[in-house]
Amino acid sequence: MTSPDASHDITQVAPNTFVDETGHQLSQKEIRQIVTPHAFKVADSLIGQPLAKPVRRGVAIGIDGLLISALSSGSLVIILPLLGYLLWNRIRQQRIQQAVLVGIVALTLAFTLDFSPQAPDSDEVKKLDLPSELALPMAGVALKLANDHCDYQCVEQELADFRQQLNASGMSVEDKKLTLDELIDASQLSKQQQTQLQAAQAHYLTEPVIKNDQDGSKDDRKEAAAEPNLWQKLEKSNHSLLQWTKGILADFGVGFGWAMFYFTFFISWNQGQTIGKLLMGIQVVQLDDQPLSLWNSFSRQGGYGAGFATGLIGFLQILWDPNRQAIQDKVASTLVIVKRKAANHSETAGNHSDT
Repeated sequence: MTSPDASHDITQVAPNTFVDETGHQLSQKEIRQIVTPHAFKVADSLIGQPLAKPVRRGVAIGIDGLLISALSSGSLVIILPLLGYLLWNRIRQQRIQQAVLVGIVALTLAFTLDFSPQAPDSDEVKKLDLPSELALPMAGVALKLANDHCDYQCVEQELADFRQQLNASGMSVEDKKLTLDELIDASQLSKQQQTQLQAAQAHYLTEPVIKNDQDGSKDDRKEAAAEPNLWQKLEKSNHSLLQWTKGILADFGVGFGWAMFYFTFFISWNQGQTIGKLLMGIQVVQLDDQPLSLWNSFSRQGGYGAGFATGLIGFLQILWDPNRQAIQDKVASTLVIVKRKAANHSETAGNHSDT
């Protein structure tokens, strides 16, 4: 091709192979400089293949979501079996370099993670209802009590001053006691002295005073008793689509790294199948019917973020799209079809760049 700005008559002689009017075969660099039917044509081998039904895809992504949540816990009970399956798949496909990479990752994680997630202690689970205005004074008291020079009398005096603020805060006696116990634990006193002080605190703590709002205006009472609007009801409901969406976004925020790994490597290295899709008998394929590279798989999983950004509409479009392409399929030029038998289609020997 002589000029990149000139128009040319090109002919596709094979998938992703083009020649111009002079018979010159275009290089990959030249192909990227002109419009070709590559991205807009479905491979002949895919025509007539049954598409995956929305219900199957929904169940598959649900299974994948559960696995990602389990991966986020950092438990080797979940991580090692998945990596073992991926390792077996790469060995079966004779991708030795990829198998070695998966093996190294598995060994590294085996020496750095626990086999089961650590359950928090009951004391850690309990939430302390501490007013924000007491946070700074409590921090100051804790620093003083942690000082080596703060003896028993010093600790007792600091606690007496802080108890006055606690009693005026409206906190429950239980929360006040828990707050003081934690402060005493932070002191440099002996265990016996700490126990003695902790036992004496309950005597000085008072129940919160509940004021009767008899002097409040009618308007204030009406406002307090006003019926919440629909949006407020949805936010408080545990069964609304809004809360469900927020929960998914929170889960993907926590486990984003695992989600990226899971969708990218399983789609690329497991013949277009995550564990969920494997169980449901469906697979992801490119429109040109070429194996998905890591980069294309990574681009596709990025489409899930776009699906949430569109308020789930990007996912729901599989209900009306002619080829049932969700937004992630549009991004990566893919389809989700019923799994083809190995006799009808085998993985291309010359796999496109997997790295």
